[in-house]
Amino acid sequence: MSIGKYLTSLSVLGAAAGITGVVRQTKSMPADWRRLVVWGVWAASLALAIAGVAKQDEDAQFAEDQKHLDV
Repeated sequence: MSIGKYLTSLSVLGAAAGITGVVRQTKSMPADWRRLVVWGVWAASLALAIAGVAKQDEDAQFAEDQKHLDV
């Protein structure tokens, strides 16, 4: 696995760039459970973006296999 595919993926870049909004939002929030929820949602979106990029190769292989089976 190369790190380049993660660094050039718009989904990963968008999720990573979302940290600016999270930081701005949590600065004005009280330090309670809601702040943790905001950070948790951001972390989950970043994890899903990374997982999506990791699965792209498997998805392409699956589509290729299905194409050969349909013939």
